[in-house]
Amino acid sequence: MLEAIGTELKVIRVRKGLKLKDVANDLGINNKTLGRYETNAMGLSVERLEEILNYYSIDKNIFFKNICDNMHK
Repeated sequence: MLEAIGTELKVIRVRKGLKLKDVANDLGINNKTLGRYETNAMGLSVERLEEILNYYSIDKNIFFKNICDNMHK
């Protein structure tokens, strides 16, 4: 499940047509850090995940439901 978090974050960003560097800049983090989150090369705190989900206007319950749904496909 943990590996799916970063993957889902990238899917959301791409679907919204946003560039990694722009999102990272808006969040005040390094674009390499955000890239590492998305590739699951680096873990992220619950607080950081909530910050990113708020940025994308995604409810955390829906986010995790989508991950669980995708795992069962």
